[in-house]
Amino acid sequence: MTGITRPEAPAASGDTLAHANRSEQPSERYTLPRPWIWFEDKVLLNIASLFMAAAMGVMFYEASSRSLFSESHWWAEELVRFLVVWSVLLALSAASRDHHFIRMELLIQRLPRGVRMGLNWLNCILGMAFASVLVYAGCVEVMHLHRIGMMTESSLDLPLWQVRLIMPLGGLLYIGYFVGAALHLLHGVDPFETEELR
Repeated sequence: MTGITRPEAPAASGDTLAHANRSEQPSERYTLPRPWIWFEDKVLLNIASLFMAAAMGVMFYEASSRSLFSESHWWAEELVRFLVVWSVLLALSAASRDHHFIRMELLIQRLPRGVRMGLNWLNCILGMAFASVLVYAGCVEVMHLHRIGMMTESSLDLPLWQVRLIMPLGGLLYIGYFVGAALHLLHGVDPFETEELR
């Protein structure tokens, strides 16, 4: 965690002067509302972790069944795919907020702060546009699947519209991430800046 979107942890003794200088700036103390941070950390990430753990459990069961009993279950592959997609899309906004993504720091760190902030605004706008398209397309797809009553391919027989609900839901969560980034920018904080760039 970087301390930008979550409350800052106490600095090490050697960094007390730098920490004091940063904390004197009011914009650096801005964080997102605590209920949203709690929801991300305690609810979303735990649900996403449970889905990923369930996917690994099903994969282990399927691999063991193939190796030991020469049996394969078609539903296992489909269930793992659904669980992994749900896990990733639920955790995407929280992972992005904690800077667990690939960035071109070699280029970014050479730009003046004003240019970086302008590009950050552009990033937020394009990100919200992309996530909005994901929400719209997801809603259209879910309504269509609900109307025709399509089920999953395997013997799971799950309504496919319920499985695909993660698309608009994941898009809404990602919009929330970019809205949070825009709020940081409004307070003069670079939401995409990592500790290495400071």
